Amino acid sequence: MYNHILIRYGELSLKKANRNQFIKSVNTHIKNALKCFPNVTFESDYMRFYCILNGTDAKLVEDKLKMIPGIYSFSKVKRCDSDIEQIKSLALDVLSQMDYQNKTFKVETNRADKLFPMTSLEITKEISRHLFKNIENLKADVHHPDITINVDVRKEGSFIYTDSTLGLGGLPSQTLGKAMLMISGGIDSVIAGIEVVKRGMDIEAIHYASPPYTSDMALQKVVDLLQVVTNYKKDARILLHVVPFTKIQDAIYQNIRDDYGITIMRRMMYRIAEKVAQNQKALVIVNGENIGQVASQTLESISVINEVTNMPIIRPLATLDKKDIIEKAYKYGTYEISIKPYEDCCTVFVPKHPQIKPRLDVAKSLENKINYEELIDEAISNIEHIVLTSDKNYQVIKDEEDFF
Repeated sequence: MYNHILIRYGELSLKKANRNQFIKSVNTHIKNALKCFPNVTFESDYMRFYCILNGTDAKLVEDKLKMIPGIYSFSKVKRCDSDIEQIKSLALDVLSQMDYQNKTFKVETNRADKLFPMTSLEITKEISRHLFKNIENLKADVHHPDITINVDVRKEGSFIYTDSTLGLGGLPSQTLGKAMLMISGGIDSVIAGIEVVKRGMDIEAIHYASPPYTSDMALQKVVDLLQVVTNYKKDARILLHVVPFTKIQDAIYQNIRDDYGITIMRRMMYRIAEKVAQNQKALVIVNGENIGQVASQTLESISVINEVTNMPIIRPLATLDKKDIIEKAYKYGTYEISIKPYEDCCTVFVPKHPQIKPRLDVAKSLENKINYEELIDEAISNIEHIVLTSDKNYQVIKDEEDFF
């Protein structure tokens, strides 16, 4: 039975002056995520972090580790003192518990403790001889083995493992500032949110609700999606701003020509997102736009829509194929929620022939037919704020300051 999980940081090793801060952050995230396993304890040694299982099911711990940004990979390992006889014995124990019949193997040694009295090659040869001596019909293949016995010799002990699992990678959660995520109930925007969380950003979210055209179930779908995202965040919380968008949509579709409806609607959304982001001290806006996927995502449309804000817009999915986005949705656990049949405000009013090459001068002229500044101010003053947590509870709060 494996007694430790060895965690590797990967990209954090490049951070130099900020390395310790980043490592401390990801270690805190690991400890927070594993609080539900009271027997698990921890050890840290600079660029390595160990979860000591103390009888806890390794699979349950691994499932949590897969959702923590900043982890490059991790391995279930067995540990012994850095003594060659103990290392040999443990390597034999590891291989003996595997299905090694008709399979090839090799030993690969990393001698991180340079004071250890043998070189990596000498350790590898000594372990290999011991395995051949004690296991019949064992076959070696140093180029393409079926099984690799990895030996990591370090000052704090020696660790033996056969497999590694890739983590999320990226940077520790909530280390690079705040972003405002524009989220619908579809597949793309929630994936964009997880992608920026992986890059170290904290997020709040903004959603545009248009009752009675959109139902309570459409909002519930957004809540369910964001609760998945909380599992990837260090503090396991997200503040959602629900914008009452009905009056703005009614004004657009009663006063503006049909083919420009989506263009004007998206310009209004960006105006609101910028104001809310600035109020919440978010540095960027994030959305799930994908170039060319729909009419509002042609280059001409993006240019005209984007004109209303000077805030940087991050589009993590901009160049991905749809199948790649869907694969990510399956991986992150959001796909089944996103495909629930509850429409959001972006899909309820889609015209038959939306403008794919809108002109800025036309868009400005059309939107001046409505008193949009007053409508935007009214919508912002009536925003509902919802605190979401990873335990699937949520709380409506009066003032967003109550979140902090």
